[in-house]
Amino acid sequence: MHEGIFIAASAGIKQGRKLDVIAQNIANVNNTGYKRDRLVFKEFMPPFAPDEQLNAGRNVLLPAQISNSNVSYVGVSDQYTDFTPGGLNQTGATLDLALAGPGFFSISTEEGVRYTRNGNFRLNTKNQLVNQKGDLVLNPQDNPIVIDAPGADISIDADGNISAGTGLINLAIGKIKLVNFENPKTLEKVGDGLFLQNDPEAEAKIPTETTISQGFLESSNVSVVEEMTDMLATLRLFET
Repeated sequence: MHEGIFIAASAGIKQGRKLDVIAQNIANVNNTGYKRDRLVFKEFMPPFAPDEQLNAGRNVLLPAQISNSNVSYVGVSDQYTDFTPGGLNQTGATLDLALAGPGFFSISTEEGVRYTRNGNFRLNTKNQLVNQKGDLVLNPQDNPIVIDAPGADISIDADGNISAGTGLINLAIGKIKLVNFENPKTLEKVGDGLFLQNDPEAEAKIPTETTISQGFLESSNVSVVEEMTDMLATLRLFET
């Protein structure tokens, strides 16, 4: 039979999926704090484990009359987000914050608490610290942060402590909450640079070695050169 052709076709389908991931990465190269996605491929060979057997029919383009129980196929063994830090770009804006080290800002949205590396913050009409969508930035008590200090200079130190002052007098206002997770793979991208924690048993910990840089934003960790090189290599596989 032509099983070899169908096996190659299953690999081609997965390479098409890889191109989708590459395109998504490139499209977000200029988004603050964006983390690129990666795919890991594996050839699954019979005899299949139960979960692999269930996927065999979706990964091998064999006609219905031909059993796929003894035909190997190429599948995605893992898709993950690469949390390697991006570079820091100086903006000079008072409420632009970048994280140096692992961890996330904690954000309150209409759907619940989410996490982000995007520290492009501002004040809303209630003088609450929010992201660009208007979602609230949280303090260690999971409450909104209010900065009601018109005319004062706002300072945010490396530990996230916020103070306002004029001249030699500074008033402590609050603190920004930072969290980290032992296994960031349990975080799911939900758009707008936000992540959802899917594991109910995952414990949010304080990242003791992470610092905040005021007046900076973290760039994405996408390398256009690397992504384009990967894209060309993937396209060549279609030609062979």
